[in-house]
Amino acid sequence: MSVNTVFEPSRLEGHIAKSESRAGAILQIVQHLVDSGDTPIHEVRAAIRRQQNHQAAHMLHTLNGSVANLGGCRVCELAAELERLLDRDGPLLVIEDLVTCLEREFQLFLKSASQWLERQQAQRNLQLHHRSREARLTELCECLADNDLRAFDLFDELQTLLQSRMAEVDFTDFRAALHSLNFSIALGYVQTTTGH
Repeated sequence: MSVNTVFEPSRLEGHIAKSESRAGAILQIVQHLVDSGDTPIHEVRAAIRRQQNHQAAHMLHTLNGSVANLGGCRVCELAAELERLLDRDGPLLVIEDLVTCLEREFQLFLKSASQWLERQQAQRNLQLHHRSREARLTELCECLADNDLRAFDLFDELQTLLQSRMAEVDFTDFRAALHSLNFSIALGYVQTTTGH
């Protein structure tokens, strides 16, 4: 066997980078595979115990296709080798040993995939949160431009963010302008600081 990785997500990451709409679907596919756990291996074992080697080989072929798309090179190598052995009705002891090896590699694959998935979901949540904050800043600018008193609610929500982005003196002047209802001056501070 070659020295391949347990889980190589670069293809997935490439797809995610190309299309935001595809990202959710890809993460859902990985989540489904992780949630299924060892079920595919248990089903293969059960088919072998029933002496249905061709059914077990078919299950392995399906597993191989799923895992190959997710970068599980070592699982794919073992699944392909086991599939060939089952198609030839190879020795049962060798088959059982390979299933045990496959199960161990599949567990490592699932663990790596699960860790990757957690990182991707955390990054995605952070991006969504960032977009949400930027949308709220845009809304604050619109309220200030329209002399809309909802600007105070948005200020309460965004105060920490605005304070972190503005120089201390600018934030103090911005807050003073807002509280004295000089919305156009307050808007100038927000636009200068945030680019909105």
